[in-house]
Amino acid sequence: MVSPKTDSSIRGARTVPRSPRIMDEDNSHIHRDHSARPIARDERARIWRHGALNGAELFQGSYRKYEFAHHFHSVPAIGVVERGSMSCYCRRATHILPLGTVLLWNPGEVHAPGPAHSKQWSFRVFFFEDELFRVRSTDLARNVLRFSKPFVEDRRLASSLLRLHRKLETHGTALDIESSIFEVFAQLAQKHTCLPVQIHRSGIEKTKIDRVKEYLDAYYRQDITLDDLAAIAQFSPYHLLRTFRSSVGLTPHAYLIQIRIEEGKRLLRTGNSISDVSASTGFTDQSHFTRHFKRIMGVTPGQYLPRPQHG
Repeated sequence: MVSPKTDSSIRGARTVPRSPRIMDEDNSHIHRDHSARPIARDERARIWRHGALNGAELFQGSYRKYEFAHHFHSVPAIGVVERGSMSCYCRRATHILPLGTVLLWNPGEVHAPGPAHSKQWSFRVFFFEDELFRVRSTDLARNVLRFSKPFVEDRRLASSLLRLHRKLETHGTALDIESSIFEVFAQLAQKHTCLPVQIHRSGIEKTKIDRVKEYLDAYYRQDITLDDLAAIAQFSPYHLLRTFRSSVGLTPHAYLIQIRIEEGKRLLRTGNSISDVSASTGFTDQSHFTRHFKRIMGVTPGQYLPRPQHG
């Protein structure tokens, strides 16, 4: 990704923060909500990190009617449906996922969880940063693992994932957690991975779309127009919209929002305020940033902020 220009008013704009210790349920401020559509009393969500698993974020969400926006993650994501059933858009179709379904999203895989037939549904996810995922992959294979399917039914793997994720809600020992991580990656490597697949498109077309993505990556703070992007790609605006969506899985505007949210997450982790982050990432105001953040992450920026460690 092209490195964006930094804002001198934002601390740590180019700094990768160290993972804090685990946040307990009270410190995660589950019920605090700054969004236009508050989470209902029987809907909960949080993201946290555990000091014994550097390089991973942990998510747990329990919902009734909440629908995520179409989005992707820049890192591999592994999860499991913990309760009820949920729907999920992925790979140009909407899937109904029963209890115990394992979720395997490669970086850049566009998806959108939502309600299905259950009155309440919940899922848990690990977001593995690139270095951690690479190291654990190469323990078992020559290349970085890539998932072959976004959803699989594998009771043993689902149990391993749930057991590990729940351990990370406590102060588990490093040895126990590392052993559990190895078990999970071994099961993934044996059954649910493949060699990276190259999607064949016109070389010229791909180069032009890549150029548009690089521009959005670099200038996401600016007010970018469709005509700007069409000029970069040397396409008509209509052709750019159609080709970009076919190639990336999102419209240029949705991709721009995603890039802004990824940068916002990074800045929140370094201790910047929500108002400062929203102003520095191209959003019109804090409510605009919060609304999009929650639609993609399932939690608000207030819930995502790192909490002071006690003791």
